[in-house]
Amino acid sequence: MFRRPDPGLCVVLVTSAALGLFHLGWGLPNGNESWAADSMGPLTVLNVGRRQLVPLDSGWFWFKYPFGYPLVLLAAYVPYLGWLWLTGAFSAPTAVYPYGLADPEAALFHLALIARLVNVGFVLGTVAFTYGIGRRLFGRRVGILAAWFAATAYPLVYYAHTSNQDPAYLFWLTMALWATVAATTSAARWPLWLLGFAAGMAMATKEQGFALLLGLAVVLVAHGARSSDGGSLAARVLRAAWNPGTRAGVVVALLTWCLAGNAFLNPSGFLNRLRDLSGSPVPGLSARVTPVRFALFKGFDKELGYVRDFVDVMSSTFGWPLFVVALAGLVYVAARRRHAALCLLVPLALYAYVSLRTHHVLVLRYTLPLVPIFALTAAALCVAAVRNRVPAAVAVTALLAALGLGRAVELDVLLRDDPRYAAEAWLSANLAPRAAVETWQKKVYMPRLHGFAATEVPLGERTVAGLLERRPEAIVLSSASRRTISHFWTKDWRVPGAELLTEVPEASELLRALEAGELPYREVARFSREPWLLRVRITSVAPTIRVFQRIS
Repeated sequence: MFRRPDPGLCVVLVTSAALGLFHLGWGLPNGNESWAADSMGPLTVLNVGRRQLVPLDSGWFWFKYPFGYPLVLLAAYVPYLGWLWLTGAFSAPTAVYPYGLADPEAALFHLALIARLVNVGFVLGTVAFTYGIGRRLFGRRVGILAAWFAATAYPLVYYAHTSNQDPAYLFWLTMALWATVAATTSAARWPLWLLGFAAGMAMATKEQGFALLLGLAVVLVAHGARSSDGGSLAARVLRAAWNPGTRAGVVVALLTWCLAGNAFLNPSGFLNRLRDLSGSPVPGLSARVTPVRFALFKGFDKELGYVRDFVDVMSSTFGWPLFVVALAGLVYVAARRRHAALCLLVPLALYAYVSLRTHHVLVLRYTLPLVPIFALTAAALCVAAVRNRVPAAVAVTALLAALGLGRAVELDVLLRDDPRYAAEAWLSANLAPRAAVETWQKKVYMPRLHGFAATEVPLGERTVAGLLERRPEAIVLSSASRRTISHFWTKDWRVPGAELLTEVPEASELLRALEAGELPYREVARFSREPWLLRVRITSVAPTIRVFQRIS
């Protein structure tokens, strides 16, 4: 990416690595479970690999994500699994406990750590490419500062501690953006090949990035047409869109997408996933309708709501001071840096308008691909202000950098002091071994209840009469995903009058009666950890845990 190591970038990368590696074992060991919502446990990855690869052309596909990220994790697992096999600790794999492992708990723990180390690497790569984009578009100082803003954005620090596919998705899209910038500042063809590879991997990791990739294609065509001499505008556009370099990039992208998506070994599964994404029926598949829908205009109320949610998520990501500077930086780049505006604002606009607006609910992880872009616009404005000797520019920039680091460190502290650790200690000290403990939410939001007779009660059995009949010793509730205690996801939310979540009145009454003290249970312990600098928009971070114990 660059000829020699930049000392400034090295400092940023070391800082990013330290933030990502600190307390990397958050919530582990925990079997195949994790405290990170939507993470991929080791057994999940192995099962997806088995069903994708054996038998050939099975037609099976994973409804949640493409095969790209599990494939990367499988490759990372191979050396460790090979060592277990050579030492006799892994033989005759089975789908039931202990899965053919001599020490399944230790093996699953190590596999989970390997996956998290992979994500630390993806985050470091994202930071490095952010630097590379900034250096090519604005110069070294902007590259370093933008890399710092990205490295200290708390979502990147959080996802480095997980086995979610989001860091990989972010990495491939940032690589694609860097390759696009390189292609517009160089006559060489290799950036287009790299762009094709990154685009293929991004699509094989999470298809949501297609709109940003479409924006990058627009950037290449617009830059090529503007730089071309001779001929009409249509002729220049055609030459920019279809030439030996772009053709090679498209071929690399398609080959990479098909290889990482397992299209050659399981073409039916690859096509079935595309059918499912397009809303076409897939034989033998029955699932709730995904809450996504695109429209050119959804009405003023919904559009304003989308803008409000977008601002809320991005201000949470960076903090209000840096987010305001990033927005001002967008204006600065658009007005003063024509080429940078083309490279950054076009993919930002298309991703925000096409990809993000399709979601019925806008959550923070959907906006991760925009983190490098906002980090770059903020850094560009800060460096320009310093160069133009704007009063207090140096002090403001230093404060923004320090605030970013403080927020990132606080995220690490929240993981280290997760309230679920304190809840686990209290339960171990106050309940008898194998005591019946009841939960009404997913394990991902709960303390680890190893050593107890823990039961996740199905929604249909969450009734006052059912609780009084079961009479568990304790009930554990989490503040995370609270509505799922009494609601279920609507199968088809597009029906007029339907909501995304449908209430079950009996479960709502059970929760109300419990919290009102009308049942023979009392809240005996509460564990929480409130941040000072962060306004956390990630459900899995530091939920409040409440314990209700039977009194009669």
